[in-house]
This record gives sequence, C-alpha cells and structure tokens, in this order.
Amino acid sequence: MFFLKKYKNSIILYLKSFFLIYLKYTNNFKAKKYKAYSKYAIISAVYNVEKYLDDFFKSIINQRLDFKNNIYLICVDDGSTDNSAQIIKKYQKKYPKNIIYLYKENGGQASARNLGLKYLKENDLNITWLTCTDPDDFLDRNYFYEVDDKIKNNNNLSMISSNMIFYVEKFYLFKDTHALKDKFKNNITLLKNKNLNNFIQLSAASSFIQFNLIKDLHFDENLKPNFEDAKFINEYLLQNIEKNSIFLKNARYFYRKRKNQSSSLDNSINKAYFLNTINLGSLELLQKYNTYSFIQKVCLYHIFWQIKTLLFNPEKLAILSKDEKKEFKELLFKNFTLITSENITSFNIDAYDFFYKKGILNYFKNEDLSENIAFIESIDDKNDEILLKYYFSNINHTNKILLDEKEAIIKHSKIRQYDLLDKVFLYEKRIWLKINKNSKILDVFVNSQKLQLFFDNVYINDLTLVLKTLNKLKKQRAKNANLWIFADMSSRADDNAEHLYRYVMNNHPKQKIVFALRKDSCDYSRLKKEGFNLVDPRTLYFKYLLFKSSKVISSHIDNYIYNAFGKDTLQSKDFIFLQHGITKDNMASWFNLRKINLLITSTKAEYNSIAGDFNHYKFSTKEVVLTGLARWDALVKNNVLNTKQILIMPTWREYLCGTYSKKTMKRRLNKDFNKSTYFKAWQELLLSKELEKIIKEYNFKLYFILHPQIMPYLKYFEIPNYIQTSYKTSLQELFCTSSLMITDYSSVAFEMALLNKIVLYYQFDKKEFFEKHWQKGYFDYEKDGFGDVCYDLNSLLFTLKNNIINNNKNKNTEFYNKNCCENIYKKIINYV
Repeated sequence: MFFLKKYKNSIILYLKSFFLIYLKYTNNFKAKKYKAYSKYAIISAVYNVEKYLDDFFKSIINQRLDFKNNIYLICVDDGSTDNSAQIIKKYQKKYPKNIIYLYKENGGQASARNLGLKYLKENDLNITWLTCTDPDDFLDRNYFYEVDDKIKNNNNLSMISSNMIFYVEKFYLFKDTHALKDKFKNNITLLKNKNLNNFIQLSAASSFIQFNLIKDLHFDENLKPNFEDAKFINEYLLQNIEKNSIFLKNARYFYRKRKNQSSSLDNSINKAYFLNTINLGSLELLQKYNTYSFIQKVCLYHIFWQIKTLLFNPEKLAILSKDEKKEFKELLFKNFTLITSENITSFNIDAYDFFYKKGILNYFKNEDLSENIAFIESIDDKNDEILLKYYFSNINHTNKILLDEKEAIIKHSKIRQYDLLDKVFLYEKRIWLKINKNSKILDVFVNSQKLQLFFDNVYINDLTLVLKTLNKLKKQRAKNANLWIFADMSSRADDNAEHLYRYVMNNHPKQKIVFALRKDSCDYSRLKKEGFNLVDPRTLYFKYLLFKSSKVISSHIDNYIYNAFGKDTLQSKDFIFLQHGITKDNMASWFNLRKINLLITSTKAEYNSIAGDFNHYKFSTKEVVLTGLARWDALVKNNVLNTKQILIMPTWREYLCGTYSKKTMKRRLNKDFNKSTYFKAWQELLLSKELEKIIKEYNFKLYFILHPQIMPYLKYFEIPNYIQTSYKTSLQELFCTSSLMITDYSSVAFEMALLNKIVLYYQFDKKEFFEKHWQKGYFDYEKDGFGDVCYDLNSLLFTLKNNIINNNKNKNTEFYNKNCCENIYKKIINYV
C-alpha cells in the first residue's frame, strides 16, 4: 500500500508509457504493405545529431509501409561538424535510390528545408505527400501505413496531422502530454481548413502536405527559432482554404526530449524569440489573415507561451535592452489588436486555462470574462482550513464569502500580484477559511457577482468532495509517527537544521528526532560523537523514516526529501523551511513551486516581502513566521571582536553549475567553469599582489571559502600560500573570528552585519547575475547593504585598505535575533 499510494502518479504515467511501448512493439509484427496509395518524401534538416541518427534512420527504413518502394528521404546537412555526414552516407550507400544527401553551409533549419524543397522541385520524384521529420526524432513503425491507409478514402485533402508523443530520453519514458493533444481525442477527425478553429497546426515535422499544392511557399529563414514551421504550414493551409485536413491519432510521431536539453526548442529563448517571431511571424499572419479564427489561435498559442514564461520567469526578458523591451511590448499589443476577445475566450487547451484568458483580456483588452471562477487550491487538514483563491483586475473590488449562508471565518488573506513587463497582468486574492465537518455550501461573491466554485479541476455545487478529501488527508496524517526529520544539505550539516536539532535534543529530549546526513560527510563523525541520531539519506531506512515522519525540518529544499516519492511526498506532513540564509532577492518563482507549511524569516523587511500583499509570493501570514535563523543563537553567543581575519565568500551561480544528479545528490561538473567571468574575477583577486601586500602589511589572516555548490571547482583556482581555503571547525566560528567579509551577493553578509562587522560587496557581474541567477528583490545593495559596493578590482582593494585603516563599522539592520531556536520550536509546536 505504501508503494501504491506514494507512487500513484508515477505509476499511472509509466503505465501509459508502457501502453505506448506495447503498441509500438506489436506494430513490429504486422504485415508490411509494399504498394502504397501515394508516394512520400521526407525533408530532414540535419545539424550535429550523430547521437540520434541511427534511431531516426531505422524508424524510417523499417516502416510497415515499405521504404524502398514508397518513401524518399532528403537529408540536408546544415554544415554539421560532427559525424552526421558519415552516418547519412552509410545509410545512403545501402539505399542509394531512396536517400539523397545534400550539403550546405550552416544557416538554420529553415534554410536547410528550403534547399530540400528546391531539390524536389528540380527533380521529379513523382511524390504526392511531403513531411519534414526532424533527425533527432523517430517514427512509429505504423506511421506511414496509417497515413496511407486513411488518405485513400478521403478526397480533397491538403494536410495530414500526426499525433506527437514526447519521448523523455532521460527516463526512457513516452508521454502523451503535448498541449495540443486534444486534437487526437478521436481516432480520425476530418475538417475543412476554413473551419479548423482549435485544431491548430504549428509543426511541419508532424504534418504531411501535398507537394503540388506548395507552389512558391518557402520557410522564412528570418524566423528562427520556432515559428518558421507555424508560418509555413498556416500559409499553406490558407492557400488551400477550401480543402480538408485530417488528424490521425494512431499515426504516432515520437518527439525526443533530449537528456542534455540541447535541442533547438530547449534553447529557443533569445532575442529573436521575443522580437522576430511576433513581428515577422504572428503579426504578419494576423495582418493578412486574421479573419480566420484558426490563424488568430495559432498566433495566440505562440504568444501565450511567451506570456507564461515571462509571468513566472521574468528574468528571461533580461536579454533585451530597454528599447527592445519597449518594442516587444508594442508588438504584443499590435498582435492583440488583431486577436478578438471571442477567440481569446473560446480557445480551449489544458495549458491555456482560465487564469490566462482572464489576464490576457484584462491586460490587452481592458475587458473581463462574463463568467468568473473561484478555486479551492489547498486543504489544511490539521486546522480544518481551505485555501480559496480568485483573480481580479480592479484593486477596489469588493467580496463577500458565505459559508452555509453565514459570514465565513477568514483566518489569513493575501493579495498576490502577477506582473507582465512593467504592468500588472492580474491580481490573485488568497483566503484561508475555517470550515467544519458539517459545512455544506460555500458562496463567493465579487462585486456582487456569484463565482463558480472549482476544486481539483471539477466544478462543485457544495463542499462534499472537499470534505471527503479533507477526511482522507486526516486519515493519511494519522498514520504518521511523532517523528521529526532534520536536514541541511545531504552531504553537509553546519547550518540551521543542525543548530535547531541540537536545541531540541538538549531541551526537549522526549521528542523523537533524526538528522539526515551522508556517512561520507565531513560532519558525520563530529555529529555522531555529539549524540546526533544520524541516518544516511541514500538508504531505504531513510525512505521508511521519511514515510513515517510527521514533520520535515530543513534549511534546503532538495529533491531527495521533497520529491522522494513523487510530487505528493510531503502532502500529509509539515514541511518547515528553515532557509539557508535571508531571502533578499525575488525567489518567488522557485519558492512557489513548493509546499511549505512554515517559512522562517529573520528581518521585518524579509517577512513583509514574502507574507505581505502585492508581491509575487503565494505565501501569507499563515505560512511565514518571523523568528530569526536557528544558527544565530550560537553565532551571537560566540562572537569575538577586534580580530585580524578576513573572509572572502562568494555565492554560487546556478548557470555555472552542472545539472543536478538524483543518483549522487550532487550537481554535475561544468567543464567550462574556468572560462567564466566568475572564475576570472575571483582568480584575479586571489593573485593580486596588492591584496597580498595589504594582508601582510596589516598582519591579517585570509580565508577564501566557496559556496558548497561551487566548492568542487576549488581545484581550478591557483591559490597563493598565504590564503587558506578550508576550516577545521564550524563555518560559524569563521564568522565569529573574522572582522571583515568580502562577498558578492551572498546572504552570509547578514551574519557579519548581525555581529556588527564590516562587509564589502564585489559585484563585477551584477547585470549577468540578475539576468541569469536570481531576480532582484526588495534588497538594494547600495541603499540597504552593510558596506561599500565595488564593481572592479581596483576600487575593491582601495576600499578594503581604507576600511582596515579607519576600522569602519557596518550599517546594521533590524534583526530578529534573540532566542531564535526557541522561537522556531514554539512556532512548530503551535502549528496545530
């Protein structure tokens, strides 16, 4: 039962995948068809895909519809620098009449496909249908057979759309989860092109078109990335508007999601994506053909993904200059002047839901939906509370919430803000309501309009389903033992969880507690001697304890805990996020993806930036508490003044570290780390003769301590003998025995400020950091920081010497720093 419950979603996903594998496998035993109803050609643009070409060729050569007699394959080598050409020629040698090899200088997929079109027009191969299968993808054996079998009974066809299935290479998993999968609910759907409506087609790879109907059309080479297909296919459909298109569920095209995320789609977010695709792409289509509903929806679909990206990852737009951002916004509005409100509201796919319809109408049309909705997003089974939310655009709106015709008891509320560019996209009201086992009817009114109520994607008239789920959660929680699991990083302790664990161990010995830490950690023997109850997170025993635990208390949100049994791992447990430091940047896009029951903060500014209204966080005063960091108790107690020790402590950069490995619970190494601005700037400082002169002249010790995520790259640095890079005791002791810190953006600056010590900021890559790592939050380093901000090496060294000579003090802030461990413990206990 444990396995089935915890892995339910994963089991369903894999069962669906196995079914697709079964269908794929059984097709191998079906008889071949040697004489086709039509002849086919594939144009494939090839660029550095040697790893995938064998799968590609085999899936085409072994088609149930005989390859030799019915299919031509034109491979256009777009200037590949790997072994792609040799692999193509190997297969060409076996099938010289079917496989054509063309070479051109690198110019992109559109230009390669255009060369293929040119070849077909100049060489009569007697083909009827053309498709553009990508060379890193592969086809079901039945693919061409299904197409050939269905077109023979359908006249006046111009396009055949095949069912795109994702193949997740990393997990060997087939997923039928494409956003447009609803086109294939039926085995066969036939529509006139002028009536396509929601049956939009954007991929040339997963569609067939009649070669003799293409005429002078070509792929727009200025539209890379990812709209050249949409423009080409839809201009083709418009040229053949009175003809038909057919959508075939059983013609399965397997789209490879590469393990290393190196496909053009995975790397498509660049300036051209934001500017060219909605100017030369969607806007041109709309200006010529917006009278057709399906054209409006093709463009809306493309722009929707841009909007979704920017709402939740606004840092992606940092690649544009100020003028380019202005241009992008103007282009968005130009597009939406040509997309009607009716098409915005009637376009129905799962990804494009009520939130986006309402927001787009508000943002671009200054309109609202006639029907509005409220959602029950979450249930707190411990406190018999539900989280109600609804969206609105007018900040002066009114609401009325009735529970069984009486005013509902509101426990907590919050207004979350969604921003798009420099304007509010939408507001979200989040309200925690008290309910009881006899509650039946919940009525929500906004501006006197009664809202429809949804729970778990289902419209509900009463609270029956909600109470059923509440009782189910209570039963699950009742099975938990009174066990608390503490954790810092899987391979390191010495953070807030260690300090809080020690407090509970010494002051509340009856509480069952365990600390997660790898046996090969440098902290393991130290904590074992102290009496910590340690468990290695790589073991099955840890998984068992996690399953039985009632609370997980951690300074990090790592997969080995949070996602141990799938996304619902902590559903019936309390997750207390101690934080690794103070949140000063905008971490909303990362925090909001997690279930956090209690989120620890340490300053009023930090607390308000997360729990307050009109920010991007989903958390309210229910989840966010102001207690101070657990490690601060010991830090303040052990502080030493007037020492001669300097700490250099840069923070990490996610874009410099490799991808995370679930197996090792570590990030993979980035081989190009030593080419980064980060490496070069810190290396220059470490080798500076002026730095050495200052340290020796004023008789200081100097430590260079990298962030744990960057520590594996210490071997790249050339370190002078007078600089120390490791410490025998706790990192806490380094803070206490140091008098000055040089950092870049790290929140460890707060530790030094708490101890009333000097902080210098060395921000040589400020623009890059906030473009690629974190989005800037409420904290301004110039105004709110605890010392001078330097942007180049000379000013840093000058400021360092000046601070030493003048014995400067930092600019302190208002910390919540007394009895922190006790404060946190009480909050945990009182979270009923």
